[in-house]
Amino acid sequence: MQIHIPLLAMAAAALIAACSPKPALFADVPAARAPQVMVLEPDALVVDGRHVRLSNAAAPHLVPHASCWAEALAARQARETVQGLVGGAREVTVTPTGGTDEYNRTLARVTVDGGDLGQTLLDDGLAAAPGEAPFDWCSPMSTNIARGPRFSVLARAGG
Repeated sequence: MQIHIPLLAMAAAALIAACSPKPALFADVPAARAPQVMVLEPDALVVDGRHVRLSNAAAPHLVPHASCWAEALAARQARETVQGLVGGAREVTVTPTGGTDEYNRTLARVTVDGGDLGQTLLDDGLAAAPGEAPFDWCSPMSTNIARGPRFSVLARAGG
């Protein structure tokens, strides 16, 4: 029986190559981890296990803490907006501003993919500017209400 050394060497090389680890096509870079965000209230979140409240926006209260139907509906719309923003977020940043609220949540500014969440709520009329006296979501509408949402957001078509 005649053995061909070159043929045997090629078969051994192919077998060794098949068992060797494959070279990486891309550098081993860990995949970016999406933040874990739970929306408790439109202005209160749990971000990666940390309870935070927006320091730059005061949202209406959800049921059962809402004082009227208007507040409950506004709160639901605000929460849905926040859930939509954080649901597909690649990056959520919490920047504490000092202090805690009455529930011991850290007061902070929160950015979602670079955009300020509190400012977005304010711009969309879904929150009021925070102040010493809370904004009354159940009062009759008036253009003279300080810190209140702009009325123009209520008149937008499709929005």
